[in-house]
Amino acid sequence: MEQHLQSKPQRRLGSVQLGREQMGSLGRVASPRGVQLIAVDGMINDRPENLIITTLRFFSYLPRTPADAVMSVDRRPFRPFRPLNFFSPRLSMATRGNGPNTGALCIFSPDFLSRLSEAESGFRIDGIDFLTDIQSQRLTYLGGLMFREAIAPGFASTLFAESIGIEIAVEIARYDGALRSDEGPRHGGLAPWQMHRLESYIGDNLSGDLTLSGLATQIGVSVRHLSRVVKQAKGVSVHRWIADRRLAEARRLLSETDLPIHEIAQRAAFRSASAFTTAFRAASGFAPGEFRRLTLG
Repeated sequence: MEQHLQSKPQRRLGSVQLGREQMGSLGRVASPRGVQLIAVDGMINDRPENLIITTLRFFSYLPRTPADAVMSVDRRPFRPFRPLNFFSPRLSMATRGNGPNTGALCIFSPDFLSRLSEAESGFRIDGIDFLTDIQSQRLTYLGGLMFREAIAPGFASTLFAESIGIEIAVEIARYDGALRSDEGPRHGGLAPWQMHRLESYIGDNLSGDLTLSGLATQIGVSVRHLSRVVKQAKGVSVHRWIADRRLAEARRLLSETDLPIHEIAQRAAFRSASAFTTAFRAASGFAPGEFRRLTLG
């Protein structure tokens, strides 16, 4: 079986073929050195299961996906389809869901990645097969930039495509490296129950006053130890981790609810809607209202 994606006729400028998957193209910018930025718009059909074989290596930023969309890669268990993903060639994927997809792709040619490897010793992303549910404010921001550039190319758009392709490739390599380092045991880290309690407590209190001392008390460690192990496990400070969680919740509320923006700002612990708008734009490249229009259609 194949997955067929049909875009809105009045918006379709072409198509994007990613193996046995086709999506409508809203715009495209290509660097002569092997990076393509493509804004895409499509509709996942309502078949019980769609099979896809990828032929390209690409990063996907899809803030608008069906609420029930799930996917399985190489016969792994089905998981919800997330906005940020990285795919390599020859992956076998199965998807389920019914509804629209909108976002952008950054496609890398083998020659482009080879040149990056030559320029930076030890740099490799061609060994990464698949990453899903990527948690990165930087990649979310870059995804928004490449979506806008593909739709409305500006001055030196091919140079922009190449530079943003380099940034995305580096962020993917760093993210994968951090994940791999987290797989091994870490001396002096948190026990699984402590990390679970910490994540649950933060998730339940995103709108409240989350302090280092309060979080440390929840899991019975010192503030200094908490700061060190969170930096070790998450790659960011405690404050940055909490801010990222709040912005992720704001994105969810913008795309899944009709709550007023000022109320979403309060739930994300911002003192005003204007402060929330400034922070959200800095992290994603979009104002909250723009993001909502993009994801809700």
